[in-house]
Amino acid sequence: MDHGRLQMHCSNTTEVHLLRFWEAGNVRKDGELMSLDMLLNDENLTVIQDSVNVNRQFMFRQCLNEGSVYMLSGCDVTRSNPKFPDVTCPFLQ
Repeated sequence: MDHGRLQMHCSNTTEVHLLRFWEAGNVRKDGELMSLDMLLNDENLTVIQDSVNVNRQFMFRQCLNEGSVYMLSGCDVTRSNPKFPDVTCPFLQ
């Protein structure tokens, strides 16, 4: 562990609902694509932010549809950075 960050590989499978996804660009490199970012809900209605590396996103991006349900497995889980507080959004409640 480094600086209190938890990072682990997930062997469990969970059902997630894809709320939104978008391309994240690097503003310092003229908008160069960095990742595909997503907001998901799990079966407990926990909001999950997910990022997929630009080199991996092309494998399945065409299959993603907002509002669809997917099985998520083999993921890396990292504790959120304490420098960035949780945000309460009324439309996500």
